Amino acid sequence: MASRNPRRAGRHNPIPGQWWQPGVYGSMPAVALWILARLPAGLLLAVTGMPAAPAWLNRAGDTVFVAGWVASALLLWLTRRRPAPAPSVPAETVPAGAPTPDRPATEPALPG
Repeated sequence: MASRNPRRAGRHNPIPGQWWQPGVYGSMPAVALWILARLPAGLLLAVTGMPAAPAWLNRAGDTVFVAGWVASALLLWLTRRRPAPAPSVPAETVPAGAPTPDRPATEPALPG
């Protein structure tokens, strides 16, 4: 079935397609670190030799997760499309006796 709303030629999606990748790819190791932090304390102590290993793994998971999504937000912000600046029009110089919208040509110009 054909789409009822075909995309117009030359129209681009305003959101870059890959902005989410740093967040997703940062989330995967973060989840792995959180899972490791929940292993039995005796096993973690035997592997790492640190009694505070669960806390460190949790904090590392939090850091990796937040860093990935901050990178995604930064990528989305930096690749946004900005409207083109309006062209600047130079101000026209009007001679002293020339008619203007507030002073029609029928009125005599005041001296001075």
